[in-house]
Amino acid sequence: MRDAWRAGRVGAGLAVLHGWYVAPRSKVISEDHADPEEFRTIQRDLYVAPGDTGYWQGAIRDSDDPQHAEIAAAISEGRAVAVEVLYGDHEGGQRTISRFGVLPGEDEGAEWMATVLRHWQLEGLGPRDSP
Repeated sequence: MRDAWRAGRVGAGLAVLHGWYVAPRSKVISEDHADPEEFRTIQRDLYVAPGDTGYWQGAIRDSDDPQHAEIAAAISEGRAVAVEVLYGDHEGGQRTISRFGVLPGEDEGAEWMATVLRHWQLEGLGPRDSP
């Protein structure tokens, strides 16, 4: 099982990545985001320069971690997994959660596809909110 995921491009400005959350999802697009308190802290500061492509990595290496078996089973069974990344600007504002869907391909799980599904702004109006 591969236990690391990567995601790129978070927006036009500088982004500071704070945490991540992963869970198997039967409907990766329709559910609300996870509680930010449940996110795993990123162990080192990751900055994405304006207009640049960045990366993110997360791993569940401890087999005693409650999510280890759950995520391993989803991957081995070819079920979709949702990965959420929490990030903000360099001043600590504009906190945003982006959900990425990690979906099995049609080749019995030999290749997987990652795609961005949804963004939530945690402060102020979001892109789907009415003023």
